[in-house]
Amino acid sequence: MRFKKRRGVFYTPARLAEILAAWSIRSNSEVVLEPSFGGCGFIEAIKKRFVELGSTSPLENIFGCDVDPIAFKRHLPKAVGKVFDRRHFRKADFLSLEADAFPIRFDAVIGNPPYVSYHNMFKRQRVMAAAVSSDSEFRLSGMASLWAYFVFHGLKFLKEGGRMGWLLPGSVLHADYGKKLLRELSRRFDRVAVISLHERVFSNERVSETTEVLICDGYRVTKFQGEVEVISASNVDDCAGFLEGWQTTDWKGIGLNCRAVSALTGFEALSGFERISVRPDVVRLTDVARIAIGIVTGANRVFIINEVTARDHRIPDHALKPIFAKFGASSGIRLLSRDLSIARGRGASLLLVDGTKVKESRAVRSYFDAVPKEFREKNITFAKHADWRCPDDAHIPDAFFPYMHHLGPRLVLNECGVNTTNTIHRVYFNSNITSIRRKWIAISLLSTFSQLSAEIEGRSYGAGVLKHEPGEAGQIRVLIPDGMTDEAVKNLFKHIDVLLRNDRGREATTLVDDTIFSSMSLPLNHVDWKSLGGALKQVRARRHKMPL
Repeated sequence: MRFKKRRGVFYTPARLAEILAAWSIRSNSEVVLEPSFGGCGFIEAIKKRFVELGSTSPLENIFGCDVDPIAFKRHLPKAVGKVFDRRHFRKADFLSLEADAFPIRFDAVIGNPPYVSYHNMFKRQRVMAAAVSSDSEFRLSGMASLWAYFVFHGLKFLKEGGRMGWLLPGSVLHADYGKKLLRELSRRFDRVAVISLHERVFSNERVSETTEVLICDGYRVTKFQGEVEVISASNVDDCAGFLEGWQTTDWKGIGLNCRAVSALTGFEALSGFERISVRPDVVRLTDVARIAIGIVTGANRVFIINEVTARDHRIPDHALKPIFAKFGASSGIRLLSRDLSIARGRGASLLLVDGTKVKESRAVRSYFDAVPKEFREKNITFAKHADWRCPDDAHIPDAFFPYMHHLGPRLVLNECGVNTTNTIHRVYFNSNITSIRRKWIAISLLSTFSQLSAEIEGRSYGAGVLKHEPGEAGQIRVLIPDGMTDEAVKNLFKHIDVLLRNDRGREATTLVDDTIFSSMSLPLNHVDWKSLGGALKQVRARRHKMPL
């Protein structure tokens, strides 16, 4: 099948299709289903595998389906010949088919299903996904991506003892629905593993998504308690080696009973981090603060505008509220009013149109009246507000935490009393957390220890983006030294802020690390502390798909 993105269709690299076909097909008498064959890369690899196993009529053993007419007009004739058995190759969406759509159950189901997020699905796709999302013992999350429904639906087409092999995105390891699906698969197969490819196999086609190879062997009708193994492969050749050694049990991955980052990095590399984590002077962010999403407007492009738009619509100043809607508006660890002013001067949209002013301002009233009625009526978020024009809840946070980022998270203290949208998380410190302790928390989050903790707790997505939901951000650990005076903390906070604003982040982290190490009343183990840098480098290299 193809790798679907908004701007194009991308096909499976031949080498990857061939090694997965070689793992899946073990005799020339087996039958195989490719449920979304698209460009027919897998069909060709399956055919080649049957020929290698001595089959003289490999097409008798190959079945498939796809909804794309181009797949049948252009790609399938090249792969199997202009005349093909339409009982074997069905023009249909796989999710619309029941198990009796084909005359047999299959020894293997393999492919590269469409990587379409729930938000990008057509209504028809959502309806079909919902129809196949559960059985008597398991239900997929209603927000799962399309690939997850393909994998789960594939179970219905397997014979007992059969196997599945899929090329999947990183969300299989990082999204909650992906991990729940993996756990369910481990109850239905003798062995389940994910081989995480460090190499970006779609890089020549401008695809940012990571690639995970999911293999499930020994399908069982009777459920049992299994585990999911995870192992990292530097490139496709390493992946081929793992697949070749599968049946001889030459390897065993790490059990996915924790965050995927921990399993992929290995316990040895993280041993220093784990020992530091149990110290009494380590706290989680959730121990000192509540983290929540920002205000949900339902249409940020309507509510959050820049100064040019405000002038064009003649919206008065008293109907505009400064808002921290772009995390990059502050590059330090505190947000000042001048940060927002400078960013607005550069054209950033950091002004909230205040809907409470509609009665006293004709310009504000006209601005909101221009929003199409049909759009307003269909907007679910608007319906949740007493007045759709007034989404601001006025719950001003103490600090801000990024929802997504490429380098590492910063905690930005709110020194100008503004709110934020749901593109940024809001942080509310516990009442007993003093201003000095808040500064220390913001400083400590920049340490190598806390940055590594953030990598472990977060979710890695395409293009190397790291995301944190509020609950995940709350699990990040920080060290709070007790060997510095309040004045020293204030000075350090200002110094770190200046370093960050001058793009000297590495220098800031080094300073934070050195200060923490020398300021703990309970000394840190030097070897453990130094090991954090190598572990963080390894984790980030994997997330950014850089050489290890």
